[in-house]
Amino acid sequence: MLLSYNKQIKNIEDVKEQISKIILNQRRQIESNLKTSVAEIQNLLSEISEFNDNWTKLPTVYRIAWIRSPEYGTTKNITFKENIELPNVDHDLELVIKLLNHMRERKNLKVSKMPLFIHPDEISIAYREGRFPYERTNII
Repeated sequence: MLLSYNKQIKNIEDVKEQISKIILNQRRQIESNLKTSVAEIQNLLSEISEFNDNWTKLPTVYRIAWIRSPEYGTTKNITFKENIELPNVDHDLELVIKLLNHMRERKNLKVSKMPLFIHPDEISIAYREGRFPYERTNII
């Protein structure tokens, strides 16, 4: 999710409404480019449960994915969430991608063509840092 920080967003329902509008406006593109349906993306949206006050103050990228851990034999989806606050400057998508790749490089990770998405190497780092309880995972 990439929302420009917006003072009109006051709670989690406002956030979900904004994301739903983006999803519905891009329905054709999503369904032609992804194996995932719009309905599955909207289900994932239900996992966003906590409002972050900084979303109204700072530009933020909030990333969320469902994970499975074969190591623990989990059959249910495990939710991985990450809130990345960006410097408070004017942003366009190109700058956001550069900033996210810069953050990846600072963690000694390779530059990604799609840094808006969660990558397995980032989940491994979250595990090592104690921010995620599963070591071996598959992103759904």
